Amino acid sequence: MVLAQSHLLDGDLDAAVTTARRAVEDGDALQSARFQRYVRDFQREVSVHGALPIVQQLNGQVREALEHLDDE
Repeated sequence: MVLAQSHLLDGDLDAAVTTARRAVEDGDALQSARFQRYVRDFQREVSVHGALPIVQQLNGQVREALEHLDDE
């Protein structure tokens, strides 16, 4: 998520969201409260681009991953 944030600060939204999605793919990382906070912070920062499909896909992926954690 730190790399995703760095891409975002550099103005590269595509790389930022792609990196964030890769980080979220490993659902085990979402068990960490700190990692969840990083993800929420990142989502908040990209929310200004919320209408873009890549951001919507990220949000959906995060939602599904968190729901999966709740099921365990």
